[in-house]
Amino acid sequence: MRTWITDTARDLIDHPPPGGPVTLDEIAACAGITAHQLRAYYGSVEVIVADIPTRPSQMGRC
Repeated sequence: MRTWITDTARDLIDHPPPGGPVTLDEIAACAGITAHQLRAYYGSVEVIVADIPTRPSQMGRC
């Protein structure tokens, strides 16, 4: 699940949607999980970004 979340976050950060910084809700929606499920793993976008591995993403999510 963490890999799915970090890959999704990486995709969104690399190609941000219009309207401001990426939010937890956007990451959850693009990952296909609820915000509640996402928050079980991560409490903020900054924590997700810090957990993104340096390897290239496996596949696009959103």
